[in-house]
Amino acid sequence: MKRRFLLAALGAALALCLSGCMFEPVDKLYALPVLPQEYRELQNTIDATMSELGAEYATINYGSNTSTIQLLDMDGDGDQETAAVFLRVTAVKDEKSGEEKPMRVCLFRQGEDLSYHQVYMLEGNGTSINSVAYEDLTGDGSRELIVSWQLSAGVHILSAYNFAPSVANELMSTTYNEGYVTADLDQDGSRELIVFQQDITGEGYNVAEYYDYQDGVMVLSSTGTLSDGLKDVVRAETGLLSDGRPGVYVTLSLENGYVTDVLTLDRTGLVNVTRDAESGVSLAAAWTNTDASTTDINGDGVLEIPRPQLLTPPDEENGSAQYLIYWQQVDSGGRSATSDITYHSYTDGWYFTLPVGWDINNVTVTRDDSLSGRGERAVVFYHWSGQKADKFLTIYRLTGSNRVSRSKMTGRTVLYSDSNAIYCASFDAKVWRDCGLDLEGIGQRFKPITAAWSSR
Repeated sequence: MKRRFLLAALGAALALCLSGCMFEPVDKLYALPVLPQEYRELQNTIDATMSELGAEYATINYGSNTSTIQLLDMDGDGDQETAAVFLRVTAVKDEKSGEEKPMRVCLFRQGEDLSYHQVYMLEGNGTSINSVAYEDLTGDGSRELIVSWQLSAGVHILSAYNFAPSVANELMSTTYNEGYVTADLDQDGSRELIVFQQDITGEGYNVAEYYDYQDGVMVLSSTGTLSDGLKDVVRAETGLLSDGRPGVYVTLSLENGYVTDVLTLDRTGLVNVTRDAESGVSLAAAWTNTDASTTDINGDGVLEIPRPQLLTPPDEENGSAQYLIYWQQVDSGGRSATSDITYHSYTDGWYFTLPVGWDINNVTVTRDDSLSGRGERAVVFYHWSGQKADKFLTIYRLTGSNRVSRSKMTGRTVLYSDSNAIYCASFDAKVWRDCGLDLEGIGQRFKPITAAWSSR
């Protein structure tokens, strides 16, 4: 955030210089940019606090809030009235317990005179701050602070705080070893915390703990069992189930691939609706052999889980293993259904949604990188006719200096272009007359793969 202040000030200073630089003395042209008064006073206040504590800026490891200085609107009025600063103090011991608490979160609030004053200082154990989040946990319209203090690799303390006029109240503090996510599963307008714990003893279960706000604190109100064999929680996302209920999609890495557990609330509490009781694993949502992950593939507001299906190659010597991805929606009873089928080319950065009726029994796919040295790579779709596979659709990625001319070659139609590549297709409708495609439909079904950020 400090860097953003400096960049913004630098841009403003440059604009002022350029507006009249031909008439300024040379020494003034080299003057450093000046921060706005309120931010200079904030920085001076932070510097004084750091000097008093003997502190340095702390590292925030994961998430969307990793700046060491963060401007915040905590009360929801649209103004960023609070600055959160993350610090590390060396060799500090708590006077009561004698234990070291080197981590600090200092909150500065802006007054009516636009100057900042320190109003809260939170202390925590650990070597760094794993992550930070701001959510309304209490339902009062203001946001609480959620801090994950990192004790060591894989061991963290999760704390949540709300702020009265003169004191910061700790709503919860718990040790965990995997991850957490916030969600409004009970649909009461406030967020709950779902904390993921791996059983490292081998004698219990991997669990998700559900913390809800009750009587002034976050209470562990129920737990749900995660899949057995958990090695790591890869990601956790909130989204709707296919019957409209809110859920949490937790992707786990196991010994032989990945599974996605789907958690939601019922009258008994937090439940994993996809975990098979007999095997202990979420078999209904298992996936491997693909870079795909849970996403709303068709844009209907419901997250889908990928299930890749291996295609039979057109001949034994032709190319690497290729897969179609069957995207599964899950309801609150754990029942799954396919919403879309796609072919994803992660190598070339695009995917293609198949028409209804295509499956692994009537199509196959190969890659053709024979012209990659000239900036052309291709994916070829075949239709099975008995024991014979005939080519009917080819999608090209062109990156060479001659990509414009190659995209205009006979039989090619441009699907999409950006600053790095042109994507085009050639289509032979005679090979598979009832495939449900034409050139316009191919363009509509072709999509670039956009990079997705995820947190741990």
